[in-house]
Order: sequence, then structure tokens, then C-alpha cells
Amino acid sequence: MPSDGPDREFGLAEGFSTDLDAEPADERVYRVALQLYEPAGVSAIAERASCAPDTARRHLKRLADIGVVERVSESPLTFARNESYFEWRLRNRLEALSRDELHERLAELTERESAFRERFDAESPTDVDAFDHAEYDDVETVWLALSEWHTVRERIDRLEAVRRDRGSDSAPGENAA
Repeated sequence: MPSDGPDREFGLAEGFSTDLDAEPADERVYRVALQLYEPAGVSAIAERASCAPDTARRHLKRLADIGVVERVSESPLTFARNESYFEWRLRNRLEALSRDELHERLAELTERESAFRERFDAESPTDVDAFDHAEYDDVETVWLALSEWHTVRERIDRLEAVRRDRGSDSAPGENAA
């Protein structure tokens, strides 16, 4: 790839890097930790956060203590994003919604999911073969739609869990009665 590839053309990484460099070390390590979908060693994290490995290690241990990241291995010491923590945060935010807001969001997402079911004539995005719904050149568009459907399904499941935990809330259809 030429040195003036898409990232330089649009300057996407440049803005993030500039913003990150202006932050204190703990914030830089935190922001890098948020992107640790795969385990990474302390030195690699320190390099990405532009700090010394000892500094990164200290902040990573603090982030592990509060649950933001989890230790994946001890030797070498590696960390990854703790998905359970982020799921808890998402559900915690949803619990702040009023009953009506919760039902409104559920109704909107349920409608979107119904549109996907109708479009693909399937009950779930995993039931769909993208090649059955697109020409070879358009298959990426179908994959994006299936990915969006999967995300909608996850949001519905999360909202339903919050609604069930409240116990006394009725389903959106029961609300109209």
C-alpha cells in the first residue's frame, strides 16, 4: 500500500493520535485498554499509549482491579478488555431509562427486526446466506445489513433483560391496553 493510503488521505488516525498524545498517561492507557479486543502485552500497550512499560503496568493493574480489563496471562503479563464490564455498563445505563423510554426503544427495535425478517425471509441473521440475497458485487451490502440485524437483536435482548429485571413492567403491547 502506498504511504498515502486511505488513513492518511482522510486523516482518521491523525486526529485520534493528536488527541491521545495530549492526554495524561492514565487516560492514554485507559483509551488503549478500551480497544484491547485481543490480549496484548504490557510493552505493546505502553507503546500504543506512548508511555513507559512500568507506567502502563501500574495503570493496567488499576484498570484490572476495577474490572475494565482482565489479566489473560501472567507470564508474559497480558491484558484484554473485560467484555462483562462493558455489558454491565450498558445494562446499567439502560436501567436509568423510564418505563416509557424502555418500551419506546423496544418497539422501535422490534419494528426494525421485523423489517429484517421480512427482507430476508428468515427468523435470525444466522439463518441467512448472504449469497442467496445478493450478486457477488453486492454481498458486502448484505453482510452489513446482517451485521446491523445482529446488533438490533443484541439490543433487543439487552432491553428485554432490563425490562424483566424490573419485574413490574408490562410488555410494549400490554402498554396500549
